[in-house]
Amino acid sequence: MPTLEITVPRDLEGAEECLVVTWFKQVGDPVKKDEALVILQAEKVSFEIPAPADGVLTQIVADQGDVVALGQVLARMDVEAAPQPVPETPPSETRPASPKAPVRASPIAKRLAREHGIDLAQVPGSGAGGRITEKDVQAFIEAQSAAPKPAAQSAPQPVRASPVARRLAREQGIDLSQVQGSGGGGRITEKDVRAFIEARSSPAHPTPAAPPASPEKTVPMAGIRAAIARRMSESLHTMAQLTLFTEADVTELVAHRETLKSQAPVTYTDLLVRAAALALRQHPHINVILDEDAIRILPDIHIGIAVAVPDGLVVPVIRDADKKSPAQLARERAQLVERARSGRLTTEEMSGGTFTVTNLGVYEIDGFTPIINPPEAAILGVGRIVEKVVVHRGKIAQRSMMTLSLTIDHRLVDGAPGAAFLQTIKGLLEAPDELG
Repeated sequence: MPTLEITVPRDLEGAEECLVVTWFKQVGDPVKKDEALVILQAEKVSFEIPAPADGVLTQIVADQGDVVALGQVLARMDVEAAPQPVPETPPSETRPASPKAPVRASPIAKRLAREHGIDLAQVPGSGAGGRITEKDVQAFIEAQSAAPKPAAQSAPQPVRASPVARRLAREQGIDLSQVQGSGGGGRITEKDVRAFIEARSSPAHPTPAAPPASPEKTVPMAGIRAAIARRMSESLHTMAQLTLFTEADVTELVAHRETLKSQAPVTYTDLLVRAAALALRQHPHINVILDEDAIRILPDIHIGIAVAVPDGLVVPVIRDADKKSPAQLARERAQLVERARSGRLTTEEMSGGTFTVTNLGVYEIDGFTPIINPPEAAILGVGRIVEKVVVHRGKIAQRSMMTLSLTIDHRLVDGAPGAAFLQTIKGLLEAPDELG
């Protein structure tokens, strides 16, 4: 009965470990070759691990939320060919039984029998052609439990524990056989080991204290969270960041978007990306990166858009944004956002950006200081649209106003050129006919 191991790929460039995000299959489920088994996350990129062959998933070694190293075993699967149904023999054609017929059982029934030390030849099968099912083995186990126990003890079963729990136990010198597991099938989790450590270090009390109303939860600093922490620290510690603020009258932009919406689902983010791209054409010294001791002025304009996902932030990139209409930007942005929120962005879709736009208007934020996405030299922060009473063309009027926040790397961009670039964006938003 051949068994295959499903492992973490070793060729993940720039990654040393991954986070197990979601299992699509459970132990005992049949799987087809190339069918997705699990989603892993390395840095900010999520990817699927497919089944290498047809078979049945027999063991999950790394649970959801576990941190795994490159090459580590994630699961095991039984690739035994699925048994063919045995046709029933009519009574008139009854054949003599063979001296010793092979035991026929489902893969999960075999696994369950192995775990409990059961000889399948003793288990009556209720499936087609007498095939033994998981239900049959469970019934046999229950019948054995009800019978009187022999004096001799059975051999100790192997301890089942997550990789993180095993590592923590090794570090603390803990025998896992003494730890009570709360996971599936009694599997020991990191939480169980930490509870054991806490109980071991606390003095005994006659009356146990009541459990806390909200137990502490530990989330591993790995995958996308670790990548964000590293990049943001790098950004703030290696750049001289300066944020400039201005307020734009976007009353005409609101009306312009309503017109465009009749043709395509254009959002304010799409119009802001378009405005930033056109402004970068006029101010190429903003579209730069630091290359050792030289400032490289980049010929292409690739704009990243910050997208919030459940466990952090990703920045997919719209390439050649200055060459695309608002409708084209809307279609591409929608596809990238959908892929980001489903964890299917590729490394290529998140690399090569020359400028970033981050819009927090939907959260009713007015202004903020966005952090530059390395190695870019600037980022545009966008606040909500607020109806205000202002002086417009010498008269008091109610207008739609938006706060813009431009953070620049002062090593590469001086304050005056940065202010001129922000002024150009403001002008494009206030006269949106130029946006197309």
